[in-house]
Amino acid sequence: MPMNRSIVMSENQKEMNESLRKLYNGLQPYCRFLTRSKWDGDDLAQESLVRAVQNYPVSQLHPSLLKKIAFHFWIDTMRRKKINEVEWICDQHSEAKVDPSAILETVQKLLEKLTPKQAVIFFLHEAFLFRIKEIAELLNMTETGIKAILYRARRRLEKGNTAENEPNSLSEKDTSMLIELMCQSLLEEEPHVLIEHLPHLPMFTQTEALFRTRHSNSPLHIFRMAA
Repeated sequence: MPMNRSIVMSENQKEMNESLRKLYNGLQPYCRFLTRSKWDGDDLAQESLVRAVQNYPVSQLHPSLLKKIAFHFWIDTMRRKKINEVEWICDQHSEAKVDPSAILETVQKLLEKLTPKQAVIFFLHEAFLFRIKEIAELLNMTETGIKAILYRARRRLEKGNTAENEPNSLSEKDTSMLIELMCQSLLEEEPHVLIEHLPHLPMFTQTEALFRTRHSNSPLHIFRMAA
């Protein structure tokens, strides 16, 4: 009997460790967004998870609770260091709704200046903080290819070029759909709203890796665009 009990405890421990690992991986993008740093973000995610385990049973932990713990812990840290960004973070998490018209205008400007593929890749990288490696896996492309597209996109935005008459431009219907999906992703703070529909767009019809993304929800982050 003691041996059987030990086996059961071992299995339970494995399940708990796996659950904590998934929660940590899901919390990482949010913490990196708060801290604007990979290393600080990972430290914040780890500290937040430790605090959560100290105060709640593992069975009661969920992404929303962890984000709340991380947010308040980061606010406390910022206050202790007297960093001026506290107000900015509080604004991002206020109850005031984001102006949909402002989001629509931003997305339209992005698609005016970039090709559809450039816009999508730039959008995932800048608005939802996807890493180059993750975007490459998501779109079944090489990291070098993603870097090249991002470089060209930034150059276009800096120079104010438009994407008119590009060989891979979308039809008016597909462009409208892409604008709607990008806006909805930002409003819902959910990149998968866009990702799950990309296979229906011409420039991504051959992409087979779209539904294998390991990303969890990312927070709303309206990116800065060059004038």
